[in-house]
Amino acid sequence: MAVKLECLPSTRCRDITTIAFAETGSPVKVTGRIAGPDHGPAILVLGGISSGRIVADSETETGWWSDQVGPGRAINTQERRVLSFDFIGDELTPFPTTQDQARAILALADAADVERFDIAGSSYGGMIALALASIAPERVGKLLVISGAHRASAMAQAWRSIQRDTVQLALRLGDGAAGLDLARRLAMTTYRTPDELEERFYNPRPGSRDEAGIAAYLEARGRAYVETMTPERFLALSHSMDTHQVDLASIKAPVTYVAVAEDRLVPLDQMEEATAATPQGRLKTKHSRTGHDAFLTEPAIVSETITEFLKD
Repeated sequence: MAVKLECLPSTRCRDITTIAFAETGSPVKVTGRIAGPDHGPAILVLGGISSGRIVADSETETGWWSDQVGPGRAINTQERRVLSFDFIGDELTPFPTTQDQARAILALADAADVERFDIAGSSYGGMIALALASIAPERVGKLLVISGAHRASAMAQAWRSIQRDTVQLALRLGDGAAGLDLARRLAMTTYRTPDELEERFYNPRPGSRDEAGIAAYLEARGRAYVETMTPERFLALSHSMDTHQVDLASIKAPVTYVAVAEDRLVPLDQMEEATAATPQGRLKTKHSRTGHDAFLTEPAIVSETITEFLKD
């Protein structure tokens, strides 16, 4: 089922709702979006667990990757069809795997009449991109995977386990939102780098955006997150990341991995491991003081990377 939207005048888009089936056979409702010309080359765009189908700006919405997707952007919606979707979360019990997310995307692609597509995936979206290329090689052209790998590192699992325990304890105490707030504050310290936080918050300039200090910054991030995420959905997606596993030898498509050297959540050595295990893998290393969040905070670097990827 397709629903027309109020997109930017230069971009056609529609929302699509369909049913997908998890590996267990359980049906699940999936919602996605297709934007761009009807017959342009297609690209699937996926981001972190807070992202969804609203990738580019519309007349009434702000896209989570609008620096990269839209008219005249690196992923130009005047030339390309852009497929995006809302991750499955606590709709599946106990949680969706990245392969379940991939099956949901395939159902949406079928509903949108998109047979074959490239993928640009960052963070959790990069994990899903690899899972999708593994289970449906005939549907995928090439992949750009930014700060995502074939498995979760032990340190990333450690950090997320503490976040989940915080949320679960808060749920037992009857205030899941408070636990989610705290979990997000901790998560922010893993997304960013010590150098960035030291520079911004050790001795912030009076009158600057960081004047109130690191605690106030983390409190603001926690409050904002509670407004867009439920504790149950967070737990499901966090578990999904920690159980993620892909046999990279099964991927036939070319994969361009982009590692951020300062990323502590998906470290450079893990990205090197993934590249070496991918038959057509190559690695590009970038630098950013914002670490794992560079795919959101470094628009110029990311735009250049996407442009090079699409030209290849």
